[in-house]
Amino acid sequence: MHKVKAVVTALCLTLPLAAYSAVRVPQSEIDLGRIYRDEPQKIVFTLLNVSDDTLYVLDIEPSCDCTTAQIVPDPIPPGGEGQVLTFFDPMGYEGRGRIEEYVRLTTSDLTDPEIMLVYWAEVAVGPEPEPRALKFGKICRGESDTMSVLLKPGAEESLKVLDAYSDTACVIVEWAGTNREGQRDFKVIATNNEACGRVATFVTFVTSDTLRPNIRIPVTVSLIGRIVADPDMIAFGPTLPGAYVSQSVRVYSREKLPFDITRVLSTVSHLEPEIERLTADSFNLRLRVKEEAPAGRVSGEIRLETDCPDEPPVVIQVTGYIRGDK
Repeated sequence: MHKVKAVVTALCLTLPLAAYSAVRVPQSEIDLGRIYRDEPQKIVFTLLNVSDDTLYVLDIEPSCDCTTAQIVPDPIPPGGEGQVLTFFDPMGYEGRGRIEEYVRLTTSDLTDPEIMLVYWAEVAVGPEPEPRALKFGKICRGESDTMSVLLKPGAEESLKVLDAYSDTACVIVEWAGTNREGQRDFKVIATNNEACGRVATFVTFVTSDTLRPNIRIPVTVSLIGRIVADPDMIAFGPTLPGAYVSQSVRVYSREKLPFDITRVLSTVSHLEPEIERLTADSFNLRLRVKEEAPAGRVSGEIRLETDCPDEPPVVIQVTGYIRGDK
């Protein structure tokens, strides 16, 4: 009896321990359901390193050019958690039914090095605005400008637009009818009543579409007053410390009214603004690079406040490069 027990014990000692995977994936398959072609998708898979060793991802192989993936963090420490950030561009996959794509990972896990991450989606054509963004230029006080927006219904021909509005009073939306292709036509009107400077807002269309009930279009407009800058942006190439930037700006009254600049504010600490009066209703702005300015790229803005009541500050955007050699 003791002899048999000894043999069994010896066999247990010589047999290798059962191998186990160093990686656990709580969810390796994700169904995105029905999505629209113009909405790139971010898909997150979680990797758990349950071993005592650092886990390295040696290779990432997406199934198509429409998919990219990255590991965060890489490598994954012992007992740590990582994420496979996967990005899917569905444009061009509309009308193909339910599609399947994957990301294949090769890891440093000797037991089970390959991991398959799979996702599914049905890509459709939803309501799409044209253009995707509205960029108005400068609008002077008392004036307005109009741009058109087409709302394409997509696959749902019965799309209803329930409401259309903007987030600010200086931008309004008006219905302009439906054309022969079934596209909804709108007019977006920007009006300058207050000369409040640069405005960034949204126009929102509320629709009957279940996946995309709200369509938001970014709108930018510069509402300028009686005092303007020409140009309103300075972009300069490599310039030595102590030297003047080659480009200057003329600040003047559109109505030729006398004014004075009462305050100059700059967010670019390595540039020194200099103001020179030209006439009663105009100034010249030059920028000088400070002697102690370090080499490198600079960017920011110059704001000029005036003594004109109800006038917004005149803002000049600045970008350029300071040289380090003499």
